[in-house]
Amino acid sequence: MESLALTPDIIVILAILFATTVLFVSDMVRVDVVAILVLAVLGITKSLPPEQLFSGISSEAVLSLIGIMIISTGLERSGVTSRIARAILKVGREKHNTINVLLMVASGFLATFMRSLGTVALFLPVVTRINSRTGIAKSRLLLPMAFCAILGGTMTMVGTGPLILLNSLLSNANEFMPEALDDPFTSFSLFDVFPIGFALLFVGIVYLAIFSRKLLPKDVQKNSIIGATKKHFLKTYGKGGDIFELKVLPSSPLVSGTLKNLETKLSATLSIVAVRQEKDLHFPPLRRIVIEANAMVAIMGTKAEVEEFAKSYKLKLLPKLISFAEILHHSRAGLCEAVLPPSSGLIGENVGELHMRRNHGLHVIALYRGNAVYHGDELKKLHLRSGDTLGMFSKWEALTEFHNNPDVVVLTTSYPKDKIVPKKMPYAIGCFILALILVVWGGFALSIGLLLGAVGMVAVGVLTVDEAYEAVSWKTVFLLGGLIPLGLAIQTSGTADWITQQLVDNVSHVKPMVLLSIIAVLATLLSLVISNVGATVVLVPIALNIGLDFGVDPRLCALTVALAASNTFLIPTHQVNALIAGPGGYKIADFLKIGGIMTVLYWGVMLGVLYWLF
Repeated sequence: MESLALTPDIIVILAILFATTVLFVSDMVRVDVVAILVLAVLGITKSLPPEQLFSGISSEAVLSLIGIMIISTGLERSGVTSRIARAILKVGREKHNTINVLLMVASGFLATFMRSLGTVALFLPVVTRINSRTGIAKSRLLLPMAFCAILGGTMTMVGTGPLILLNSLLSNANEFMPEALDDPFTSFSLFDVFPIGFALLFVGIVYLAIFSRKLLPKDVQKNSIIGATKKHFLKTYGKGGDIFELKVLPSSPLVSGTLKNLETKLSATLSIVAVRQEKDLHFPPLRRIVIEANAMVAIMGTKAEVEEFAKSYKLKLLPKLISFAEILHHSRAGLCEAVLPPSSGLIGENVGELHMRRNHGLHVIALYRGNAVYHGDELKKLHLRSGDTLGMFSKWEALTEFHNNPDVVVLTTSYPKDKIVPKKMPYAIGCFILALILVVWGGFALSIGLLLGAVGMVAVGVLTVDEAYEAVSWKTVFLLGGLIPLGLAIQTSGTADWITQQLVDNVSHVKPMVLLSIIAVLATLLSLVISNVGATVVLVPIALNIGLDFGVDPRLCALTVALAASNTFLIPTHQVNALIAGPGGYKIADFLKIGGIMTVLYWGVMLGVLYWLF
């Protein structure tokens, strides 16, 4: 190989690469800010021409990511992911380890044809739903699921970008190196890599199932706003606290009584939030509902008072919400307030005759007037006045609509405002399937297929244009948009070739497995800075030459590059890692810790199976 000199351009790029790595690892500066700084330095040093400096923003990777974020939000908004989450919870029985394994297996095998990015986009809102239902932190589920999607993509030749490119690169090599070949390089068939990918996925699931729980951040999601709201309601209205689930035992004196009868037995500080009997879910004030044995009742109050009430009326207090876990989770419903302005058309109206639950989906639990608080039957007899403040419990979806009511001023603004539109579910599924068909079988670029699917979500009314903009994590967009030009500068400046030469100059007498190991490590490291596709394009021709020079099967060397380039677990530069970094609250240190072990396992399993097969 012709010797390459260490030029000033290469020195500048190496310095930028070193500084970027230090900032990433130290976590001193936000990763998106680091990426923007990289763009600025590349421009100042004239390492790239202006037309290439901002090419990352319009790159295939970034456009694909924008499309998949919008599609993912559409699937969430239409209720698709809620159904998938319920199915996983039904099989997993809300056990963390079981749910984790189910997510890993499902994402791994779906990624075989759906590609890892599409698979993770589908499961990202599913994990959010599972988090809402069980309280299992998203940080404990997202990274194992995403890693297994990356591993699953190695089971077929269409599961990941490097493997898709490989056959084209082998075909190109036949044209440019005919004199060196006794026989042309043959293409790999669809399932030639299945044994390797299956072994990688199996080992990955075992490793992540055993160790991820110990290594991942606990991410105890404390919501200070929710806590402050509870304290405010207890202080202002004498109502509020937490929601507890109680089971009506057959021996309870409440059996066969009405909901009205149950409410009369509550102390002033307790409130009935919901009642579930078999498959029917009821919300007050349906006071004629007859309470049956084994009915589940959700009561709001302090734990001490709820325990006393349960003991007095032979109710079983459950350790956590089960029947109401999803519908009453703080991401779906909570305490809220609204005040009547002087211009309100409700002034003079009787509270009991407003039927707020029936007409607006709002449960009025107390009213604050002057220095007095009213609730229960006393509340229902009141006639409203200007300045009255209503303390309510509501689904956030209903509160969002109540904001448009001119007769009230809603004081509560800090709450999730997502809406579920189940009637749009067939359209959302159709847009997602269309994107997959265009990419997998239509021959379209990944970005085109995904952006068309995203536009479809807006066109059929699953999302508005503003909601589509809000669905995009612009922090992630700028992260990739800044780092992709760095990868381009590494290639165009000759830095990639210089690094490659330093690693292969002294391997003339090594054994084939050592040679393949060096190729694998080089491909992995290069994929972290110039993308896995970029690393494959750069290294496959070099690997073929190395194989020919050292008497090792060139196809095996090229396959090693393509597989090792998919070993992208160390930092969030891979699209999949970038997609989960924000929602999971992961730092660079988390990827280095969990992904470092996964990277080494990947090399060992991949090389071992390659040695066994070839």
